[in-house]
Amino acid sequence: MNSHQTMQTQPSLTTTEIITILCGCEQTLRFVQASPNYKEIEASVRFSTSNDLRLGDAVQALMEIHEAILDIEFYSQVEGQVNVRNDSLTT
Repeated sequence: MNSHQTMQTQPSLTTTEIITILCGCEQTLRFVQASPNYKEIEASVRFSTSNDLRLGDAVQALMEIHEAILDIEFYSQVEGQVNVRNDSLTT
């Protein structure tokens, strides 16, 4: 087997697929966060992370990333429309 056969290709995801995966992760974490067993674990005095993070912080981070992607999509569309208008003015 040569190196080309052993190399794995990186997945190519569309923006829609990325958003879908992020939303799925967010919902899964919210489901875990709402679990009585997890609430008990997180409430333990022994529960500790190096940065004092909680599961809610991960949910918040995913929400912010999702919003940032939507912002990029919006501004890309707006800029594309502006460029189309500018191109039509110069022709």
